[in-house]
Amino acid sequence: MKSEKRNNMTLFERLKGSRYFELSGLICLIILYSVIVQSRSGNFLTLGNINNILKEIVVYGILASALTFPLINGTFDLSIESTCALGGTCCALLITDGLFGLKTNLFFAVILSMLICSIVGVANGLLVSRTKIDPFIVTLGTQTAVRGIVYIVCNNSAVTSLPESFKYLSSGKVLGISVSIWILILVFVMMALILGKTSYGRKIYAIGGSYTAAYISGINVKKIRFSTYIISAALSCIAGILSTARVGSATPNAASGYATIAISACAIGGVALTGGKGLTIGVFLGALMMGMITNGMNLMFIGSNWQYVVRGCLMVIAVFYAQWFSKISNKTNK
Repeated sequence: MKSEKRNNMTLFERLKGSRYFELSGLICLIILYSVIVQSRSGNFLTLGNINNILKEIVVYGILASALTFPLINGTFDLSIESTCALGGTCCALLITDGLFGLKTNLFFAVILSMLICSIVGVANGLLVSRTKIDPFIVTLGTQTAVRGIVYIVCNNSAVTSLPESFKYLSSGKVLGISVSIWILILVFVMMALILGKTSYGRKIYAIGGSYTAAYISGINVKKIRFSTYIISAALSCIAGILSTARVGSATPNAASGYATIAISACAIGGVALTGGKGLTIGVFLGALMMGMITNGMNLMFIGSNWQYVVRGCLMVIAVFYAQWFSKISNKTNK
């Protein structure tokens, strides 16, 4: 009996020391929330509604993945929502009225839009990596500036009359699953491979964990930090294009407030806002939780104002949970 008890304790200690243990609370919350909403509405866990939830989280799920790279690296990027709007607007203009006289097909429109948005990433990356200005201030400034550029580019009006090929990115299906959901899955798979299986990903974690230690070990910290902002901008552009495809038009105020949702998804998913910690699966589950909140409360006819309250409370709970988990991990390691 004593031997079995000792083995059980060892297993539990191993679970506490696992980097996935922190997600257990979020998984329990998802299960509990699903049971409650299903019992109230009766159709929350149907295949049709699950598909709706996944389509709902496509945009801010990809925005959360965009934000994850700078966050794990120990910085921040508030400009993701404005870059998202810029990407969607540029792509829409390139295949309809033309952008500064340039008009092209969807494929090249996507490529050119990503290149344009990457300029925002270059600006953020240079200012953050080469100066001592706080990343929060830098990206707050670029967020405002880029939003103004979006209004200028689309002349304060929505871009409409999008071709069906563009709308197919949201409405089309492959193997019975929406194209946008496949893109979401692809983004998270690529993110998991980059952060978890490459030396580049390990360097991102190392810099976020300790900038000084990473620098001393020979990592080109400025180059890595610079590159994370380009990745963030490119992913934000993809989110913007998919948002435009879903709505059927590009508006200058698109994605307003989505940065808050992305930050919430990252925080709930276990990404440390101080850097050096975070898992791809956690970010996905965080985004899923945000989508479930919106969908579930709509099914229960609860107003959008209360949804903001719930999201805010979840962010605070996530921070407390992260601190509690950190203490447990430290005790386990000792």
